[in-house]
Amino acid sequence: MSLKIWLGLFFCNLLWSLNPTIAKQVIEEIGPYYTAWFKYSVALAAYLGVMGWICFLDFKKKSKITPVFMPMKVNKDLITVACIGAATCFLSPMTQMLGLKNSSAVNNVILVAFEPIFTVVFGWVIFRESLSQWHFLSFFLATIGFLFLSHVFGNGFFIDPSISKTFGYGDCALLVAVAGESLYSVLARDLVKTYSGSVIFGTAVLVGVILLSLAVLPWQGLPPLGRVSWVGVGAIVWLGVMGTAIPYLYWIYALSQSVSIGSVVLSLFLQPLLGAVAAVVFLNEPLGLHQWVGGFMILLAVSIQIMAERSGCRYLEE
Repeated sequence: MSLKIWLGLFFCNLLWSLNPTIAKQVIEEIGPYYTAWFKYSVALAAYLGVMGWICFLDFKKKSKITPVFMPMKVNKDLITVACIGAATCFLSPMTQMLGLKNSSAVNNVILVAFEPIFTVVFGWVIFRESLSQWHFLSFFLATIGFLFLSHVFGNGFFIDPSISKTFGYGDCALLVAVAGESLYSVLARDLVKTYSGSVIFGTAVLVGVILLSLAVLPWQGLPPLGRVSWVGVGAIVWLGVMGTAIPYLYWIYALSQSVSIGSVVLSLFLQPLLGAVAAVVFLNEPLGLHQWVGGFMILLAVSIQIMAERSGCRYLEE
C-alpha cells in the first residue's frame, strides 16, 4: 500500500476515533435516535451539496454529468448497495448511539478492533472465503476480550453477579454496530470495480436516511431542535461531515485502488488508541483494568489473525 493511501487512512481513523466522544455530547441533548438520524442526514446533505456543485461545473463545461446515485434499476448491484445502506447507514448508527448511551466511548473505540474479525467472518459467510484454525482461535480470544470489556468477568475470572441485570446491553449494541460497519468493506469490494466510490456511498447513505426517517420520525416525532445547544449543532455537523461523509468516501476510494480489504481494514487499529485518549481527556471516562485486559485480548486475537494471513492464510484479497 502506498504511503499516500496510508496517510489518508490514518486521517480517516483519526476522524472516526473522535466520533464516540463527540456523539456523547449530542446524545445527552437529544437522545440516541435523533443523533443517529442527524448524523446521516447531515452526511447526505453534505454529499448532495458537493455533488450538486460538481454537476453544475460539468453542465457549464458541457461535459458528461457526473452521476450522483446508482441507476434505479433493480439488479444485484442495487440490492447490494441497499444492503450496505441498511447495515452501515441504518442499523449501525442506531445501535451505536444506543450503545453509547448505555456504555462508554472508550469501550466503543476498543470494540472497533473487532471489525477485521467480522470482515473475515462475513467474507466466509457471504463469499465462502476459507477459514483456518487460527481464525477460529482469534475469534475465541476476541470474544473473551469482549466479556472482560463488558464487565462479565470480575475478580478471579468469575462472572460478576453485580452486573447480571445489565450484562452487555450497551456493549452488545456497540458490537452490532461494528458488525454493520464491517459490511461496508465486504459488500463494496466488488462494486468498486464497476461504480465510482461516490455513487456507492451516496446511494447507501440515501437508503440509510430513508430507513432512519421511517424508523425515528413516526416514533419520536420531529427533532427537538430547541434542545440543541450551539455546541450540539457543531457536534452534529462534525458527525455528519467530518465523521461520516469525508472518511467513508476516502475509505471506499482506498478499496478501489487495488488494495486488499484486509490491508485497509488493519488501519482500524489506530482507533482504539486515538479514541480512548480522546474519551479520557474530553469526557473524563475512566480506563479500568477490565478495559486494559479486554482491549489486550482483542488486539492479541487480531494479531494472531494477521500472523496467520502472512503465513499463507489470505482472506478477502482482490
